[in-house]
Amino acid sequence: MKDTLTNAWFHQLKAANRQLIKKNGGIEASADLCSLSKSQVGRCHSDSDTELLPIPAVLRLEAECGDPVVTRVMAALHGCKLTDPTLESGDGACLLRESLELSARAAEYQRNASIAFSDLKVNSTEAKQALRDLAMIVEKASALSRQYAEIAASGGTDAPALQIVRGG
Repeated sequence: MKDTLTNAWFHQLKAANRQLIKKNGGIEASADLCSLSKSQVGRCHSDSDTELLPIPAVLRLEAECGDPVVTRVMAALHGCKLTDPTLESGDGACLLRESLELSARAAEYQRNASIAFSDLKVNSTEAKQALRDLAMIVEKASALSRQYAEIAASGGTDAPALQIVRGG
């Protein structure tokens, strides 16, 4: 875990804290919702302070606004992502989304590998990043493979209907 908690990750968590506070109506409203003082929530919202919201406050605020802002970032810190079980299906739109995610992960690996190979040496940090990137590719490819297997076993699926939606 020591390698993953860099300054960049802290700033992601801090940004998620600020976003969560904003989604709940600002510092004062958030303080009331999670039973913290306004000054503590203010410190958690401030760019210049290192304090982050405590987990119980995060859970309460996320439940209130219906968006797991901080939890999503914490999952990403560990190479995971949150999924909405109501969106899980084997339809064509889901396959398209999953295929695009696989491509994006492969592109991220290629980008990081290109940087690592630029000096013709791969250091420990670059190797660890490559391992994380490849693990994400394998995870996504396995999930996509399972979806295709389910479709093949069930005899196929129709393409989702496309609709044009006009603003009104």
